[in-house]
Amino acid sequence: MTVAEMIKQTRAESNMTQEEYGLKFGVSRQTVSSWENERSLPDLQMLIDICNTYHISLDKLLNEDKEFVEKIDFYSKYKKALKIFGMFLVVCFLIFGAIFINWKITEGNMNQAFENNMKRLGFVKEKQIYVLEKDDISYHLPNQKLPFLKKDFYVKNSYADFIINDTEISISIYDGSEFNMQLNHYRGIEGMIDKEGEFLVEENSLNEKEKIFYEENKEIIERTMRELLSIHMSVYSK
Repeated sequence: MTVAEMIKQTRAESNMTQEEYGLKFGVSRQTVSSWENERSLPDLQMLIDICNTYHISLDKLLNEDKEFVEKIDFYSKYKKALKIFGMFLVVCFLIFGAIFINWKITEGNMNQAFENNMKRLGFVKEKQIYVLEKDDISYHLPNQKLPFLKKDFYVKNSYADFIINDTEISISIYDGSEFNMQLNHYRGIEGMIDKEGEFLVEENSLNEKEKIFYEENKEIIERTMRELLSIHMSVYSK
């Protein structure tokens, strides 16, 4: 005899409707109907209560209904797996929460430090960049915001623009380790910045006339490069 047959038989022998049977064991009529039609199963504790009520041997019933035992075993393993998965999700959520909170603190500190450094140096925010006009030189930096879950800005660039004898000079510093100087946004020199702050030229694309101009104004250009590097290191210091 299967569990479904047992439930149907005990209900019939008790002259109960499905609704009455359900009330007896604290479930709905639809639940009793599902049991009898094998659409669902009573849990093990419910089955024990039914067997005890009608003096039916649980061991004998389970021995006869192997399919029920297999389903109970499957659901037991399924619930255990769900529990483990749920615990895993909770742990992941707690870890992510800790990482996110730590990042929010870092974000606030770095964004505020960047803004404070800009104000201290006299930069003024214009749209999406900060600008400082000093000694006929325009220094500008991007408005930095710490990227999501990152510990540092994506790029740390600084720029300077000025004019000497109708020649526009543009200087860029990248991450405090690379530089680029161009004349009229065309040819120029570029290279690395060593740990001592020295500019090491790696490529020079200036023509002869531009090289003469550069040598004649080298002191002003290099002084501006060093000033830009000083600003760069001050702004991006943590």
